[in-house]
Amino acid sequence: MCYSKKRKAEEGNMVTIKEIAEELGVSTTTVSNVIHGKTRKMSAETRKKIEEALVRYHYVADYRTEKETEELKFILVSFCLGTKENILMDPFCGEMLGTIEKELHLYHRNVWYDSSLNEDELIRKSQAFQVEGVLVLGQNPKTCEYLSKCMPKPVVFIDSEEGDYDNVSGQSVDGARSMAEYLLSQGHEKIAFFCDERMDYGSTKEKLQGVREALEAVGKKLEEKDIFVVPEERLLRSEIFRSFVPRAKKQEYTVAFFCSDYYACEAMDVFSAQGLKLPEELSVTGFDDNPLAKLVTPRLTTIRQYPSLRAKEAVKLLMKRIRGEAVAVHSYSFPLELIVRESVKNRNFGQK
Repeated sequence: MCYSKKRKAEEGNMVTIKEIAEELGVSTTTVSNVIHGKTRKMSAETRKKIEEALVRYHYVADYRTEKETEELKFILVSFCLGTKENILMDPFCGEMLGTIEKELHLYHRNVWYDSSLNEDELIRKSQAFQVEGVLVLGQNPKTCEYLSKCMPKPVVFIDSEEGDYDNVSGQSVDGARSMAEYLLSQGHEKIAFFCDERMDYGSTKEKLQGVREALEAVGKKLEEKDIFVVPEERLLRSEIFRSFVPRAKKQEYTVAFFCSDYYACEAMDVFSAQGLKLPEELSVTGFDDNPLAKLVTPRLTTIRQYPSLRAKEAVKLLMKRIRGEAVAVHSYSFPLELIVRESVKNRNFGQK
């Protein structure tokens, strides 16, 4: 029976509620109750067993009536990344949210996306009856501590610093350090570091730490004057990039290290329009390895972040919390990868 259901799932044929119920030794009503979120009187063990079977056989519920639609369960997803014009314009955020939505569908949950900056508003929205849990991207540690204690539903954080709460992130310190070490190996000691305003916490703080560690290891230092804060408003960003061009032409800096590919690609467009030759006069690096990195000229040297892996881990951890499984406070970080392309000039070439 199990083999035949697996075969049906692989061939794209729907495995029925009845077949799942027969395999697990429960009633079809019990399976249906899990699908539609009616699990208050059900044991955590039974619920977990049924949900795992639904995911295993890729069961997709057929919501045909208004009543069933009203019983949909939601996961509140909040990206707290300042007042950017449109957070989802950034491919990193788009890939993250897309993967979260896809993974939650496997558990028959739906996404309620929110970009609220107010933690109390986030708590209020999480109290909605249909919301079972919350995923939060980009909050500072102090707010994470507050939300983890006050949130009425299970919450998992993404890309926050380690703390007494569940967090899934990337190894940004190691990633930034490996990029800076690569730049030093290519003869670049004059590094301009471009980042957003969130320098005191999260991945921006960790990237800055990684660059500083690499420079200090060879007796160099990243001064405050070498750090350029990128405004959230696009026109202001463009002005910052234009004002940097004369300094690059004077070789005050030989490379611009950006905390995201999105900002790096924006800057490269401005640099080129201002007559700056890339990478001959200025090398440029990014962080993310989103699709833009392979579309710009020259193609961007960057750090691959694998946001989809983080999203999958965060959903998996949140579902364990929702099911009531005994899981210790969990902080997991994924390794990152240096991706070398054509935007960095080897300044050692031809030198004695």
